[in-house]
Formats: sequence, structure tokens, C-alpha cells
Amino acid sequence: MEKTAVLVRPVSIGRKAINIFLKYGIYLVFVILCVGVAIASPVFLTVQNLSNVLLQTSTVGIIAVGMTFVIIARGIDVSVGAIVALSSAVAVTAMKVDNQPWWMGLILIFAVALAVGLANGLSSAYLRMPPFLVTLATMTVARGMVLSISQGQNYWGLPDFYPNLGLGTVGPLSIPVVIMLLSFVAGHFLLSNTVFGRKVYAVGGNPDAARVSGINVDRIIMMTFVIVGLFCGLASLVLTARLNSFTPSMGTGFEFSAIAAVVIGGTSLAGGEGNIGGTLIGVLIMGVINNALNLLGVSVYMQDIIRGAIIFLAVMIDALRNRYAQNLD
Repeated sequence: MEKTAVLVRPVSIGRKAINIFLKYGIYLVFVILCVGVAIASPVFLTVQNLSNVLLQTSTVGIIAVGMTFVIIARGIDVSVGAIVALSSAVAVTAMKVDNQPWWMGLILIFAVALAVGLANGLSSAYLRMPPFLVTLATMTVARGMVLSISQGQNYWGLPDFYPNLGLGTVGPLSIPVVIMLLSFVAGHFLLSNTVFGRKVYAVGGNPDAARVSGINVDRIIMMTFVIVGLFCGLASLVLTARLNSFTPSMGTGFEFSAIAAVVIGGTSLAGGEGNIGGTLIGVLIMGVINNALNLLGVSVYMQDIIRGAIIFLAVMIDALRNRYAQNLD
């Protein structure tokens, strides 16, 4: 019996160590990354540069909050960048071409984003269409509508509300950064402290068991896509306000950055696992990497290669994490 106890104890300790690393290792990675970049470029730790990192990650960070809900519920949304562009296109053309007031543009941004999110949710939940293919189709349609509505033109010089929002500050923080942080707080509360959040985890963990326990699985799945649509509308508002303009290419690549940030932060593509705090760290890691590439003078072409490699590594790490978790069970 004593020999058995001696053999089991190291295995138990090893499992605990692996579990701790799988759960909190991302925070260690973030610290090591920041230290490494600070050593390579002394400019990194300046207040102005750190503020720029937060500002540049604000839009993707807001989207990533909504994406966390969708991925935990076993879905995915690759249309988020197109939703951002379409919402801005409708709102800005209404204000610039049809002379609508600023508040009408504000309403249109959220109305369009919520409508697309609802369409994605209904198709995925009630029509049982694969989320990836549904949102891929939505992305293509939305990009086409952006060009059709704007006629491929750029618009700038929006009503004062927008530049005031995009360039304003609250204490030492810019308003877009404050909006991003409040989005993370709201997302954390909704996911971790409400019945709806527990149902999202249940649906993502085992949809059949959730359905048997009385959870309306289809409604929960639909609502996660509506939530990501809401956050896309908020991200579109922030981006449009920051730029004080609209361009048809806006939002390009946001979907991959948001998905990578969520997965890097520990949310499993298999569903049922993840948290908003991890997503925040994932967003900051992506922001620090992008900032480091610029500070170190890496060419634009190489930056695309590196970002693609990061997305590949994020998916690979998620697959390995799931495999080890199954083995430990």
C-alpha cells in the first residue's frame, strides 16, 4: 500500500501542475512577452506607447468580448469585421448623403449590427446551419453591401459627436479604451454572474445534456450571436468615431484577430470553456505583438506572415490543451 501511495502522489502533483499551467500559463506568457519587448525597445514602456497599445486594441477587444460568448457555446463568427464595416457604411452614408442627424447614425449602427447578428443566430440555432458557413456567407454579403451602399467612396468629417467620442478622454484614458474596459466588465458579469452565462457554458459543454435539463439550447445559441452583433455595433461606433470617417475596407481581418485573441486567452474552440479575463489577456498579447512589430521595424509583409502564424499557433495550442485535458480526465 505504501509503494502505491508513493507512486500515485507524484502523478497527482504532476496533474495539478499541468492543470495550473493550462489555466494560468497565459498570464505568464503575457508577462514574459512584455519584458522581452521592453528589453528590445525601451520605447515600449513609455506612457504614450502603452496608451497607443490600448487604443489600437480597443476595437478588436470589444469584438472579442462578444466572440467569447459565441465560441463558448460551440459557435464561431467570421462575419464580425464585415458587420463593423456594414454598420458604419449605413450610418455614415445616411448622415453624409441623406443629411440625417448624428443620433440617427448612432441608431443605424446598432440596428444593422443587431440585425446581422440575429440573422446569424437564427440560421445557426433554428435552421441548424453550420456557424462557420453561415457567417462566411454573411461576411461575403455584407462586404458586397458595403461597396454597394458607399459606391466604394470614403467619407470623412462626421458630426461633432463622433470625433468627440473617438478623441475624447476620461482622465488618463481615451474614451475608446474606457468603452473597451467597460465592455469586458459587462461581459464578465453576464458570463460569470448570471443564469444566462451558466446556460452558455452548459450548452457549450454538452448541448444534449443541456437540452435534457430544460435549457432552451436554440435560444441560447441565437442569443450569443445577437450579443456578438451588439458588440460589433459598439466596435463600429468606436472605430468610426476614432477615424472620424468611413472607408470600405474598414474591419478587414478583425474576425481573425478576435478569434485568435479569444483562443489565446484560453477559450476552447470545442466549447464549454473560457472566460472574459483570459480574453482580455489574449487581446493585450495580440496588441503587444502588433506594437512590437512596429517598434522593431518589421516589414508590413512579414507582419502578415507573423500574424497568420500566431493564429495557427493559437489553434494548435487549443487542440493540445484539449488533448491533455482529456488525458488527465
